[in-house]
Amino acid sequence: MQDFLKLFGNKSIRIKVIIIYILSLAFIGVIGYSYYIYSSIKSINREVSIYKDRLITTKKHTITNMVNVAINSINTFYENYKDGEISEAKAKKESIKLIHSMRYNLDNNQSNYIWINTVDGTMVVDPPKPDLNGKNVWDFKDKNGVQPFKEMANIVKSKGSGFVNYCWPKLGMPEDICYPKTSYVRLFYPWQWIVGSGFYIDDVNKDIENYIQRRKSDMIYTVILSIIFGAGASFISGIIFFFVLSIMVSNIKKIANLSKKLVSEEITNELKLPYSAEDELGCLVKNFNNFIDENYKLNLFKKTIEEDRDVEAVYKRIETLLKNEFDIKEFSIYEVNNSKSSLKPVVSSDVKMFCRQDILVDSSLCRAARTAMDINSFEEEDVCLSFLYNKDKNHICIPMMVGGGVGGVAQVIFDKNQTYKDIKNKIKRLKRFLKEASPVIEAKRLLGQLRESIMRDPLTGFYNRRFLDEFASTFAASVKRRQTHVGILMCDIDFFKQVNDVYGHNVGDEVLKGVVNAIAKAIREADIAVRFGGEEFLILLQDVDEKAALEISERIRENVEATEIFTAGNIIKKTISVGVSIFPNDSDNLWKCIKYSDVAMYKAKTGGRNRVVRFEPSMWESDEY
Repeated sequence: MQDFLKLFGNKSIRIKVIIIYILSLAFIGVIGYSYYIYSSIKSINREVSIYKDRLITTKKHTITNMVNVAINSINTFYENYKDGEISEAKAKKESIKLIHSMRYNLDNNQSNYIWINTVDGTMVVDPPKPDLNGKNVWDFKDKNGVQPFKEMANIVKSKGSGFVNYCWPKLGMPEDICYPKTSYVRLFYPWQWIVGSGFYIDDVNKDIENYIQRRKSDMIYTVILSIIFGAGASFISGIIFFFVLSIMVSNIKKIANLSKKLVSEEITNELKLPYSAEDELGCLVKNFNNFIDENYKLNLFKKTIEEDRDVEAVYKRIETLLKNEFDIKEFSIYEVNNSKSSLKPVVSSDVKMFCRQDILVDSSLCRAARTAMDINSFEEEDVCLSFLYNKDKNHICIPMMVGGGVGGVAQVIFDKNQTYKDIKNKIKRLKRFLKEASPVIEAKRLLGQLRESIMRDPLTGFYNRRFLDEFASTFAASVKRRQTHVGILMCDIDFFKQVNDVYGHNVGDEVLKGVVNAIAKAIREADIAVRFGGEEFLILLQDVDEKAALEISERIRENVEATEIFTAGNIIKKTISVGVSIFPNDSDNLWKCIKYSDVAMYKAKTGGRNRVVRFEPSMWESDEY
């Protein structure tokens, strides 16, 4: 080993580097491909689990939707019977005929059907097994001892609908073999029919096996291609590397002594090299020293804005940078909103805008925001039609890129008597500073949005209880300090539980959104809306007297009552009960006033619902709350 090391040490730098280069490529290749294959296998296993869950969820959605379609069809015949257009026997006959004919495909080669049986186990219609029609299958058991029809009856009686797992023969397969199956069943209450449809679990497993095979084939194909192209790229890069290395080695001895000061990991001005000759190496040292200067400023700027409190402070820092470091007199910075549809001016050297106002509502009118490319009127006159001063001034707009998209646009303005050559290096430097600032701005924007999002209810967009808990004391103190009044409204949707019980929680969510929209239209922008509980909402009406609070409460009640909510093929209308108290008139304790509104709301409930009730002291039966 010592002889080898001595021999290796005596070789030239070029030979050493080339040997190390080749060995490194081989080592990296082995480690890299091993890790790629290992991670790909783990990734496939994770993907398979996710894919299976999604596949089963999709199939459940499909059979649920088909059962709902069947229920709606049956309900149509039932309505015809109720309207006297046909007899009940005719309505049932037509329903059975329709269900018997319904087919749909969950898989490319599997036709699925819908069946009906009664809650006491009599088969009404089983399309693939007509011999079961009219027979009682209540005591039927699969090979695992599960009594599916009893399970179905239990589910629809307790929940109205749900999923059942059991074993059942397949179409076209021997009758003595049954396969695991998941079915969705729902009760059609008027006729006590259980309507259901299902899918076989082994069909899902076949899809999973096919998916695994495709992913493994893709992995092998990727490995082979990457080896081929990697070998070719390594060979070409090796030649180029050797050529560049030869040029560099000739000057290494000259800069070896100067490089001793590069011992600190942090860039500071002390790292400058004291070499001032005018030769090539002197030029290299001069450029290196300029590099140290610039990166020191960049690092200091980045460190400073990273420690700033929020994004507004960062924008203020950029404004100072443009004025002092770059001596730019006229400029603007626009922030692109999250949906990429509009702009907001956040920094400007002047109260006037240099561009048309239209860009604020339609970001596509800003050429830099739309193309994600620098816009330079020095190089192309009138390049952006949204700029208002093309005849008098030149402008350069620099998109601030974040995560592959435009997060903002920095616009700098220059007089016509300046040339691009005069400011070219300044613009290059500015772009580097903006590049450092962009991810910091985005991070602080996201942090601000995160603070906002954790205070919001994701379904309704109203504030949540956490917001109220953190905000209540400050809010109460502010109201008392300003000597104003707040109307406190506790709102509860009438008979909301029936929506969930009859239509399911998905429809219940849609009803909640519809009611929330009606409430939002009735209140003012300055008012605060909180989702207090499941279907309870707390509204804080700022700076109102009792009369105004009751008027707004009545407007909320009327809006909700008039709102039609379209969901799942149904039109649902709800009403709302509202309890009202006034803070601090009723109590100087905000939480006690909230409880007063809650008590008044329950009085509205017991008094017939769909009404507004003002809290009165006689309603309070306890001093505890």
